[in-house]
Amino acid sequence: MIWRRKKSGEPPGADLASIDPAQHADDDLVWRPSDERAKPTREPRGSLLSGVVGSVVEAWDEVRINRTRVLLSLIGIGVAVCALATVVGAGTVFGQAQTEQFERDSGRPATLTVYPPFMESGVEAADTTLFMNHMDNVIDRYQISHATPRFRGSITAHLVNGTQYSAVQGVSVAYGVMHRVELGYGRWLTEADEKRLAPAVVINDGFYEELGRPDLRTHPTIVLGSEATTTAVIVGVLSPTPYESGLDLSMLAAPMRELVGAAASDQGDLSYELWVPEEQWEQLQQIIVRDVTGDFGEGWQANVNRSDYLAWGGPNPLEPLQWVIGGIAGLILLLGALGLVNISLVTVKYRVREIGVRRAFGATAGRVFFAVMMESVVATVAAGVMGVALAIVIVQNPAVQELIAPGVQDLPPFPIGAALIALGASAAVGALAGLMPALVAVKVKVIDAIRY
Repeated sequence: MIWRRKKSGEPPGADLASIDPAQHADDDLVWRPSDERAKPTREPRGSLLSGVVGSVVEAWDEVRINRTRVLLSLIGIGVAVCALATVVGAGTVFGQAQTEQFERDSGRPATLTVYPPFMESGVEAADTTLFMNHMDNVIDRYQISHATPRFRGSITAHLVNGTQYSAVQGVSVAYGVMHRVELGYGRWLTEADEKRLAPAVVINDGFYEELGRPDLRTHPTIVLGSEATTTAVIVGVLSPTPYESGLDLSMLAAPMRELVGAAASDQGDLSYELWVPEEQWEQLQQIIVRDVTGDFGEGWQANVNRSDYLAWGGPNPLEPLQWVIGGIAGLILLLGALGLVNISLVTVKYRVREIGVRRAFGATAGRVFFAVMMESVVATVAAGVMGVALAIVIVQNPAVQELIAPGVQDLPPFPIGAALIALGASAAVGALAGLMPALVAVKVKVIDAIRY
């Protein structure tokens, strides 16, 4: 019940309920009915998202205000994140170089190698022409886009300083794609070379050196001999390799058979390579074995194996490299985190008065804890963004890529995973680095603000 002062001349015992409140608005104490009293209302509280956004904005303002104190720590975190993203990104480029080298040696995953079938008794060899026709039917039947025969043998090459033996292989045009053939000069074999009267050949760098490195634009030729003699045109030169030894050349399979003779090619090293999808190689292997038995008859054993670098199903050959790169990146980030923790602890000690005043004005312990931690997280994420941007510029630089992985054919883009790892690591470091200062800030009492 609310009372008012009684006016002079007002009869005693007047009905207070009948008093018009508007006539006594200026009175010091006025009784009002209960239904006209002010009802308490609850102010609408913001959503969780607005609270988080507000905390982030507040934390960014604090970072700007205290930028001088945190600048050195942010530089350290930015450099650490840049190093982390650079190491992971450069490791991806280097890993691609190693993968391509494996594929040059053994073919791309999954490569199936099919050898001529053999009798269990071993007294009869498969007819080469029949085997080649069988494989052509298999390639057409299952629509294998990349396949090549591989005849291996040796021939003689008539050079300026005499006749020398050279290794030779007869392949198809698809071999260049399947084995990522890397050329130093000229080009790889094409389908148009099948119509040439003088066969086209691609030689290794040692062979090219023996010839005196002639200009390929002049269409240099070389005389090759075996059962027959032919003059071949050099159209390309392979890039030099560290362990190159002897002379070596590649040519299409048909002119090679004509050069060495059908009998010699029948007795030589012959196989077919099929590049098939990784998820279907086992099924295709079983189908090819079944077809060999059907075409050659009972008693013939098919010999179909997977021959690429992932054939044995063991650990990834690049796994040790990935562990080394991850260890280096973690060490770099740990050093940056230690520096940030030290500077954050010192910064909180200088903000005792500010934190005490906040507590005096009603800031809860959770609010103070979250605010101090968010300052560290926002600062480290901002430094992480700049570090990732710098890492992208470094890794995508052509000079750096050539230094890390010379000769890579399929340069990978900067890995999104590296950027996400670096940003996530910077946020985690900020949270960990802000944890101890936030706990110290929560313990600050209002009376401490008076002391400082």
